[in-house]
Amino acid sequence: MPEIGNPPLTGLRVLDFGQVLALPYTGMMLADQGAEVIKVEPLTGDPSRKYMPPDVGGESPFYLSVNRNKRSVALDLKSDSGRDAVLAMVAGADVVLENFRPGVMDRFGLGYDVLSAINPGLIYCAVSGYGRSGPMKDRAGYDPIAQAESGIMAITGEPDGPATRVGVSIVDVVTGIFSAQAVTAALYARKETGKGQVIESTLFATAVNLLSNFSNQSLLAGDDPTRIGSGSQAAQPAGVFQTADSEFMLTIAAEHMYKKFCDKVLERPEMATDPRYETNKMRVTNRLQLADDLNAIFATRSTAEWLERMRAEGIPSGEILSVRDALASPMADAVNLISTAPHSTLGDLKILNPTYSFSGTPVREHIAPPLLGQHTREVLRDVAGFDADRIEAMIEAGEALAWEEGA
Repeated sequence: MPEIGNPPLTGLRVLDFGQVLALPYTGMMLADQGAEVIKVEPLTGDPSRKYMPPDVGGESPFYLSVNRNKRSVALDLKSDSGRDAVLAMVAGADVVLENFRPGVMDRFGLGYDVLSAINPGLIYCAVSGYGRSGPMKDRAGYDPIAQAESGIMAITGEPDGPATRVGVSIVDVVTGIFSAQAVTAALYARKETGKGQVIESTLFATAVNLLSNFSNQSLLAGDDPTRIGSGSQAAQPAGVFQTADSEFMLTIAAEHMYKKFCDKVLERPEMATDPRYETNKMRVTNRLQLADDLNAIFATRSTAEWLERMRAEGIPSGEILSVRDALASPMADAVNLISTAPHSTLGDLKILNPTYSFSGTPVREHIAPPLLGQHTREVLRDVAGFDADRIEAMIEAGEALAWEEGA
């Protein structure tokens, strides 16, 4: 079916106070789907703008990665004029996103009670490390700490090595995704009730939910999962294996697949009937010996040869690519992963596309992440309804910041 119409969230207005990663990711997802997302920044900017090196023409790749398709307005929220500007924008907004520490928006005079009195249909999404109540409510939330306190680090890494953080800030990213889904659910509910509501997401709850089968294993079986490297506690053989020239990742999750693997790929049918390995339960129990036996076999051929044999039989396996190689891979092209977006100072900027597509509506045509205060004047004029004299007075008084081309 050809794409028709507008992106699905066209007409939705979002005020994105998010900083660094989790909530900016939420805002970016909504923007990709057509929402008008206004990034409300302090005069010093989102802290991630300064996450360098490396840099791209003076801009932070970290910041650029999660702020596409947004406009930036820079305000002093402690000033009366900055607060008034937000209140004026909230009157016509659908969603507010914020990930300050609990209580900060209230101290600005911009808490949910104030905003919802102006706009009863407002969806207010707050992300924090630990929520707005409980013993840790005043602690700042950070992805690595959530990984440590949730159990993720305890099950990540080699058995004889230290607890290890997952390389990407996975808790921040998934909190952003969960929050975007919650926002769209709240918008759907508003169609029936006409009322907005508060959504609260925490890094800690996200991290524990990411444990998935491991958390249920502990809750239901009473045990305490530990780390086993790149393998699996549920199915074997799985993990990183060495070949004659490098290594690759293998995952076999079904009995019929293991038999085909032994018969067709390894050409060692006896390994399928070996009492140590004939059932998944026995393979998990004897996984260390199984890994030794498989590594001895894999050492006889190159990675390319083994992958060719496994893919011919539908055995899940893959190269271990660098980030740069993954982005340059044929699959990146096949799923249209990378495009470009015009940036005001950097020219055409390479940018990731969303992970999905719609058959009936497009995602929006990308614009690059905004410069700090790039849209302050137009947002205060068109969204807050301020006249030119008032806007210039705010800028002159240091209550707002506007990017000046060529400055």
